[in-house]
Amino acid sequence: MIQDVKTVKETYQAHGKLLLTAEYFVLRGAKSIALPLQYGQRMEVAAGKEDGILSWKAFMQEGLWFSCDLKLPDFEIVNSSDAEKAVILRDTFRTIQQMNPAFEPQRPLDVHTYIDFNNQWGLGSSSTLIANLASWAKVDPFKLNELVFHGSGFDIACATAKGPIFYTKNEVPKPVNLDYSFLDQLYFIYSGAKKSTRNEVRRFLSEGAVSLQQVEQMNQLSDAFAGATKLDDFQKLIVEHEAMVSALLDCPTVKSQYFSDFNGEVKSLGAWGGDFYLIATPMDDRDVLNYFKQKGLRVVFPWRELVLNATK
Repeated sequence: MIQDVKTVKETYQAHGKLLLTAEYFVLRGAKSIALPLQYGQRMEVAAGKEDGILSWKAFMQEGLWFSCDLKLPDFEIVNSSDAEKAVILRDTFRTIQQMNPAFEPQRPLDVHTYIDFNNQWGLGSSSTLIANLASWAKVDPFKLNELVFHGSGFDIACATAKGPIFYTKNEVPKPVNLDYSFLDQLYFIYSGAKKSTRNEVRRFLSEGAVSLQQVEQMNQLSDAFAGATKLDDFQKLIVEHEAMVSALLDCPTVKSQYFSDFNGEVKSLGAWGGDFYLIATPMDDRDVLNYFKQKGLRVVFPWRELVLNATK
């Protein structure tokens, strides 16, 4: 039986994530480039105050955004501020117990989580939670993620990575140096529309067909992204990558839809239609900010301010 928390507070930390290459294709075994972020989630576990209850409180910078009380030891929902999230949390704990029957907390617990980014941004509120829970419960985070969210696992790899990685499903991640000479020409823009990664993954796994030839083509693209030495070459790779995913999903690229007059290239990241875009442009900071401000997009991160272990 797992040792109960008594007076010592246990703390767990995980990094957020972005997928630079091979979105969707990574689910079929393609090599991707994944980016751990300077932002993430901390989880604190301490002795609780109410007998037989695990009290869960999730905080963002703005304050409490989700709370839930679960009855021990079966994690039945007692009350919550969001029924759907509470069910996912309950089912996650029950999956953990199946993976590690020794995880059976008896004493009351207070679990507090702290996300230092907006949880609507799609930077890994779920994956960082899974990584932290797996560390606490001593279970395989990749297996837990597969059982709960059915994802590729790249986000779990990012949770503990110290810098950018090559990630292929069911393989050991490998560090990759993205010391681009043009880092200052790369930005991440929040699209203003969060996409449900869980639903997108389910849809793609049931509908998406990818050939071995396409997987190999994406593998080569990921290698080319890692080896790019000039902004022009990097932009050409974005165009090629966008064309591949556009054809796979049978939907137009984000640049052709919204930014056709932009001086640079725009790459969708993660689940298309939501979350973040990667921008590669020769424009200076002020012009980039002004352009996207006019489009109603105000959340802009230079690469150096978002990606973990970026060259200073």
